[in-house]
Amino acid sequence: MRTTVSIPGMHCESCSMLVKDVSSEFPTISSVTVDLKSKQVTLEHEDDFDQDAWKKEIESLGDTYAVHAA
Repeated sequence: MRTTVSIPGMHCESCSMLVKDVSSEFPTISSVTVDLKSKQVTLEHEDDFDQDAWKKEIESLGDTYAVHAA
């Protein structure tokens, strides 16, 4: 499956690396693509991916990382 979300506060490669690092902790995610220009993150994942848990982890990084539907 594929899920795309918007994280408007992302602005640099460090932001991208943080999102990818947190995502790597979720075994049901097979790939993460971060587009800094559009501020979107696309996740390739299994059906049982817990998007709410992922969102909580990303948003715990700080106010900059608010996750919105794309």
